[in-house]
Amino acid sequence: MNNQQRTISRIVEYSGVGLFTGEETKLRFKPSPANTGINFIRTDIASHPKVPASVETLSGSKRLISLEKNGVGVKSIEHLMAALAGLGIDNIEIEINGNEVPAGDGSSLLFTHLLKGAGTKPLEKPKNTFYLQEELKVSDGDASIIALPYNKGLSLSYILDFNGSFLNRQCFEIEMTENNFSTQIAPARTFGLSTIIEEYKKQGWGRGVTDENSLILHEDGTITKPISMTPAKLRFPNECVRHKILDIIGDIYLTNLTLHARIVATKSGHFLNTCMAEKIFESSKKQVNN
Repeated sequence: MNNQQRTISRIVEYSGVGLFTGEETKLRFKPSPANTGINFIRTDIASHPKVPASVETLSGSKRLISLEKNGVGVKSIEHLMAALAGLGIDNIEIEINGNEVPAGDGSSLLFTHLLKGAGTKPLEKPKNTFYLQEELKVSDGDASIIALPYNKGLSLSYILDFNGSFLNRQCFEIEMTENNFSTQIAPARTFGLSTIIEEYKKQGWGRGVTDENSLILHEDGTITKPISMTPAKLRFPNECVRHKILDIIGDIYLTNLTLHARIVATKSGHFLNTCMAEKIFESSKKQVNN
């Protein structure tokens, strides 16, 4: 059963506010047949256009993950994608009446609980499983991601290092299982540095930020809530590095693959994560063609 594709057992819904736009949107998750993939349906547009979640529809990855097809987009999908990856769901239809996925509590926890509550069911086709056979690397300055062959599943490790400011160096490593993801990764919330607050304001971003869905790291090492600036209570002592792994899981799942590899990341963000996703996707196509 673990090698079979999965969808959800019943329809579930959720409404919330987008982190960047501050606009409220409604999600409706629906079961989908085998080999149909993960698809967003824009119900606020008359033709209900479909936007597949794939490296082939990726349109932006600077601060968030955006998808676009035929001029229609959906953004802030990464935490939802991580939940789908963590639960092994590879076929689902997600109706959305706007262009940004709601933030929830800034982690994958809400989506994980919602989809678990819907139940998952196996489909009649095998998963699109890919065993990485070559070393892949992407880098940008002192940030990098390396993917290595590993036949025991998906292993992820991350080094978070701000060169002595904001946070002491954090390292975390985990084997990807449904239980490990649900308990050790899904609850980790998004965070930002105090130095980017002005950039966000100038760009008109972060309109949906609340004290409940984000953390702010300050150069003196303190971590506060973003609105009240009162001390934040962390869910894990190393919540920030765990969230970085959450992002990698969601971003890599744009390959639409059940990946067997060891991912080793240092200081990476969405841009490098998606560069690696594209390399893995190309490697899988090359392997099939050979």
